[in-house]
Amino acid sequence: MGVVCTRIYDRVQSVGFQQGFFAAVPNGEIMMTMVRRPVLSGSWYPADPKELAASVDHFLAGADPAQLPAGQPWLAVTPHAGHAHCGPVAGRLFGLLGNWRPDNIIILAPNHRMALTEIALPEESAFATPLGEVPINTDMVNRLAKESGFALNPAAHAQEHAIEIVLPFIQRTWPGAAASIPPSIPPSVPPNIPPNIPPSIVPMLVPMSDPAALTLAGRVLRQTMGKNDLLLVSSDFTHYGRSFGYVPFTEDIPMALERLDAGAILKILGGDAQGLLQYGKDTGITMCGLAACCVAMSEGPPLGYEAVLLDYGRSADKDGDYSFSVSYAALLLTNGKEMA
Repeated sequence: MGVVCTRIYDRVQSVGFQQGFFAAVPNGEIMMTMVRRPVLSGSWYPADPKELAASVDHFLAGADPAQLPAGQPWLAVTPHAGHAHCGPVAGRLFGLLGNWRPDNIIILAPNHRMALTEIALPEESAFATPLGEVPINTDMVNRLAKESGFALNPAAHAQEHAIEIVLPFIQRTWPGAAASIPPSIPPSVPPNIPPNIPPSIVPMLVPMSDPAALTLAGRVLRQTMGKNDLLLVSSDFTHYGRSFGYVPFTEDIPMALERLDAGAILKILGGDAQGLLQYGKDTGITMCGLAACCVAMSEGPPLGYEAVLLDYGRSADKDGDYSFSVSYAALLLTNGKEMA
């Protein structure tokens, strides 16, 4: 095959992209060198790098080491609302992950901004925040894009918040990974990778689909990822209120929300993708990342795994007005084996 090298002109900053070039690569594959620019800074989280770093570090400091299960992290679930709302919950998760550095973080998130029929992958080489750029594993993206049910779709990522909102947590969790890892846990960083670069990410937006399609996507993903990769699901739980079109109960709303969310959380802790999918059908729970969770868990958890709910809260806990509420949870599942 020949070498492909094509100029790109049709991306504009107004939709969150920076102009760039297609890189020349062998085998006819097209690799983007563009960077997705942040679209949430200054609104959903601070735009000033120092302020953002300090606020995220404050959230990370809230993690409790006593909650960390044994073994290498395998699957994590984090919320994706504005940092002022979900930051404390997300921090309870990411604050426990810094002593182990994954090679890649596969971020599975819902699609809020654009209707999709396939899992949307980016064409960019990095996603940026005020803290810098997070590199994308473009090789893994290219391999997934060749599989049924996956497609390159940068437009779907342009205004989507569910991935960008978690990137500052990734950047502050692994700002100098090699130096922070205890001697008993050798870094997984290849020797040619500077330790101040965060792990590569593989961002994808997962639409709701039929069970067979979700299972197939999960199988493809497991076959593509490496043993040192982390599955990170970005999802909020129940979205309650008339503005969400979801008011299944009006009495004792805080307790009812907790019971509803607990049903989904227990399915995730059990690594039960089909059970979670059925729970969604039975209850109509407005958990935006339900499909993403099902894909991540479709091959089941590793034998002997451990799982823990690290934190749970609702946006309405702040002001007590539960007529409008979004639920947040942080979960971590590990392989249950001591890391060598």
